[in-house]
Amino acid sequence: MSALDKLNHKLNQISESQDFDVKWFFKDLSTGQSLNRNGDEIGPSASTRKISILMAAMKAVNEGKIGLLDEIVPDEKYWGTNSGCFQHFLPGFKVKFQDLLTMMIIVSDNVSTGTVTEILTLDYINDFCKNIGMSGTDHRVGFPTGSDLTSDLNKVNSTTPNDVGLLLEIIHQSVSDENAASKLGSTTELCKIAMEILLAQKLNNRLPLKLASPSAAGPKDNDVKVAHKTGSYQTGYSDSGIIYPSNHAGVILCAYTDNVPQYLNNGDAGIYSANNAMGSLALECYKYTQN
Repeated sequence: MSALDKLNHKLNQISESQDFDVKWFFKDLSTGQSLNRNGDEIGPSASTRKISILMAAMKAVNEGKIGLLDEIVPDEKYWGTNSGCFQHFLPGFKVKFQDLLTMMIIVSDNVSTGTVTEILTLDYINDFCKNIGMSGTDHRVGFPTGSDLTSDLNKVNSTTPNDVGLLLEIIHQSVSDENAASKLGSTTELCKIAMEILLAQKLNNRLPLKLASPSAAGPKDNDVKVAHKTGSYQTGYSDSGIIYPSNHAGVILCAYTDNVPQYLNNGDAGIYSANNAMGSLALECYKYTQN
């Protein structure tokens, strides 16, 4: 059995042992080989959709529609959220467009998301996704509230693990390849900024959970960097990103859970078990890179 076959077996074994649904996409960026478990199944994207919003924003910057240093005053209508930090600020502050993008990713700030989405428009973001081949992705709601955080695909933003994996691969390529960056309507310099934002993620209790990754204590030798974005809704949790071991080109892992109960029969919280499952998937992917 090849190393890839062994990984496929292990990832499916982890998935099948859960008391909820698990689907994922995996790709080895050094060989181009990929695996997936229900990778084309459309489901709620939750905040993993913000990766595509980030890259659509970079396209808009490249087109001169807005500048990264433009100052914006977020509208108070976006304070009705449970995600991020700006909801706790006093209204009326100014923030640069790049800082909105950063907060949207690293703490999943929805004041930022609502503001950025209004600037870009849902049509612009959807066109961006379709043009790069994300055929199973749909942005329906710019600023999700409680009623939008369900698993009803007629109401929520949706995507597939394969779609997000496709986007992440192009982002990976685009930091050093202008042709790849042009697929995103962007430049290598703008894509490098986007990658740095994804690497600065502060919500690290899913894919990086069981990896020795950089922390507030400072970098260490052999740290594993993860450029990623998490997502959550009422019955599902997710995390999609690129895992960069210090000695490997990297692997993509897009992991999505659904039908997660608030508590499992063993008493564990559902979110704890979902996070643990995603951490286990990522750890196996890391182990694969070390063979």
